[in-house]
Amino acid sequence: MIAFPPSRSSGRPTPPSRRTFLRGLVAGMPLIVTACGGMETPAASPTSAPAQAIPAPSVSPPTAVASGATPVPSAATLEKELVIYSSRKESLMEPTVEAFQKKTGVKVSVKRGGSAELRLLIGQEGGASKADIFYTTDYVDAELLRQKGLLAPFQSALTEGVPAEFKAPDAAWTGVIGRSRNIMVNTTLVKPADYPASVFDLADPKWKGRIAITRLTDGTPVWLASLILLKGEEATTAFLTTLFKTNGMKVLNGGSNVADAVAQGEFAAGFVNHYYYVPKKRAGAPVDLIYPDEAAGGIGTLVIPLTVAALKSAPHPNVARAFIDFVLSPEGAAPMMTQEGEFPLRPGIPLGDHGADGVRTIDKIRRPAAFDINKLLAARDRALELYTPLFT
Repeated sequence: MIAFPPSRSSGRPTPPSRRTFLRGLVAGMPLIVTACGGMETPAASPTSAPAQAIPAPSVSPPTAVASGATPVPSAATLEKELVIYSSRKESLMEPTVEAFQKKTGVKVSVKRGGSAELRLLIGQEGGASKADIFYTTDYVDAELLRQKGLLAPFQSALTEGVPAEFKAPDAAWTGVIGRSRNIMVNTTLVKPADYPASVFDLADPKWKGRIAITRLTDGTPVWLASLILLKGEEATTAFLTTLFKTNGMKVLNGGSNVADAVAQGEFAAGFVNHYYYVPKKRAGAPVDLIYPDEAAGGIGTLVIPLTVAALKSAPHPNVARAFIDFVLSPEGAAPMMTQEGEFPLRPGIPLGDHGADGVRTIDKIRRPAAFDINKLLAARDRALELYTPLFT
């Protein structure tokens, strides 16, 4: 387990007290209330019309906190330690941990591992787990823990501001930051008039030998599952078969490799999570980011959340809840945006200097209607079963 010690004084101004911190989380943030639970989207048949994307939501004015909100712990009740099981890279998690330690004086320990690995570990440890927080890059694993009854629901003014599609129906896990599934194009090789408006445009023969995708990581399985639910298994299989067998789509080792290859002109276009585009654009590479399928009747651009959850058996439950509110606040979100160029899932938080030209905030992305989580789990398993041979 990696322990990040609390920051020590080095002549900097004294950080605000924990009481000030918690009071600020409750009173100082705009409140956007979204109903709990997601809309169920039935799987379309192969011949059905594509599901229509929901419009990007507008930011609502401040609203009273829902009656089901969990009381936010006072500074006096905060424990002195916090243990996080995190699937986020250590270098990406550390700035968030340090910011929370500096704000509260709480000592934070982080156990790093793969999302599924940590989910299985928590399941094995059960009520004896040392973990207070499960922070995961794959919200499916958070949902599987919820279904086993291992997570503690938590609602606050800040969790209520997260769109319903990015949190559990009972608030046992909450999305914190998001990554959209985009098409990245090389502007030297592709003129704006030829930009693909839809992922399905890349099945056109003119894209033969010009497309790259990552292997079955970086959210690709969830993206494939969403296609099955939105277009049907038969249509999704036909689309992928065309991409691979007819157009020769190339599988690269990771999203960064796809972004490198597109930026360098090895491929005209690639499927990427948006944050791989950010450093290339900032460096002046000839690239653009496309949010596909946002026209009327389109399926929308998929957004994949990174989620946080408190364990029901958390040894330090009060500070666990305080940490969830912290990472949902603008101050807590800033280190995450700085590291990867990801965007907060609470509408109304600007990217500031953390994004790149062409990157949108959550309220500007036209997304699919919320998926039924159990259908999404089943579709992901089915996608891995059907399409792993294409990706290997």
